[in-house]
Amino acid sequence: MKIVSINTITLRSFFKNNYSFIFIGINIIVALLGFIRSFFFMKLFSFNELGIITIINTGVMFIGFFQIGLINGGYRIIALKNEDSTEKTNNVIFSYFGVISVFLFGVYLLVVLTGYVFEYLYVFVAILIGLFTLIVNWLTNILIGNKEYKRLNSASFISAIVGLLSLILAYFFDIYGAILSLFLQPIVFVLIVFITDSKVLPKKFDLDIKYIKHVLSFGFIPFLSGVFLLIYMQVERWSIIYFIGPEALGKMYLVFIISMLWVLIPSSINSLFFPDAVKLFVNNDSVGLSKMINKYYLIISIYCFLISFLILVFLNPFVHYFFPNHLPYVYLAIMILPALILRTMSDPIILLLNSMVILKPLFWGDLICIFIYIILVLTVGFTKKISLDYMIICLGIYYLCRFIYLLNVFIYAKKKLLKS
Repeated sequence: MKIVSINTITLRSFFKNNYSFIFIGINIIVALLGFIRSFFFMKLFSFNELGIITIINTGVMFIGFFQIGLINGGYRIIALKNEDSTEKTNNVIFSYFGVISVFLFGVYLLVVLTGYVFEYLYVFVAILIGLFTLIVNWLTNILIGNKEYKRLNSASFISAIVGLLSLILAYFFDIYGAILSLFLQPIVFVLIVFITDSKVLPKKFDLDIKYIKHVLSFGFIPFLSGVFLLIYMQVERWSIIYFIGPEALGKMYLVFIISMLWVLIPSSINSLFFPDAVKLFVNNDSVGLSKMINKYYLIISIYCFLISFLILVFLNPFVHYFFPNHLPYVYLAIMILPALILRTMSDPIILLLNSMVILKPLFWGDLICIFIYIILVLTVGFTKKISLDYMIICLGIYYLCRFIYLLNVFIYAKKKLLKS
């Protein structure tokens, strides 16, 4: 395998690169602002109302199923920085978003007219926020793929500030104000990106089926991996509602916050590494790619240690002082840490497999592990002995099985990479 000259990311340059550093810093700020908003909801609302907010967020995640891998595959194409293919990809993906928007609201209208939906507003808002979240994810990938971190940082920071300031609506309008504040952040992000650069706007309606298949050849299986994570969340939350009750979701609210904020920084780091990993593989720089994976592991290992330490030391007194009614459930947030660490330690493996287009093992590993998770939940659920503790234990088993499987695939892929 020929080794070509290309600048790879070193641990030192990773943190000395101003744009990369600011990108990580902005994501930390956004995470903190999200943390404040979530705890504001905890302070203001009952467990039942927190359950409603969680159900809406779950519905938003469900809308993510409908992107079917176009965002994943399009991200890889954008990372290669070919202007013609970038414009084509952008037109096709936005055209697809338009089609699924018409479809989802058509289905919504149909079920409303037939009387199968009772919480009309909550379902409508979940669809709307979900669609805007898809657009946010795609625009974020465009900006990262083009390394336009400055614009991305501005849009992320301003939209997060607007989302935080809009919390005043929750104070005056209760749950409806909270729902509106959830909607404002993604719509402000989209408007900022569109206003600051018209190039990201779609130029025409282009639902090219052949090109969609081309994009999906890179993105469908990685999308399925994401789908399996969404399936786990759907199974987890609806199982809690069915077997324990909606109020139990409110008791798990602290766990959901910790989980959501935990993955934000690793996801940002992954986004920084991925475009360079793709280029390294395409340019046959196996040594550079191998070194990048090692550095990636070093960075996230430090992250896991530091954040786990902070949670173990400060979470209990923080909740005790500000949210005493949630204090009985702090232990659940501690219990989730091993699962979160295992999830994060799988990220470099997934990045390597995606960059090498070794995708089938990702599919089979996730399929097997989600099947194990569902069996564990349903088996105990129907015995009526299920508890929130058990749900977290099941999650830990899920991520442990997934990590062990991916580790074996990683050893094989790395040997193949270095031999080639």
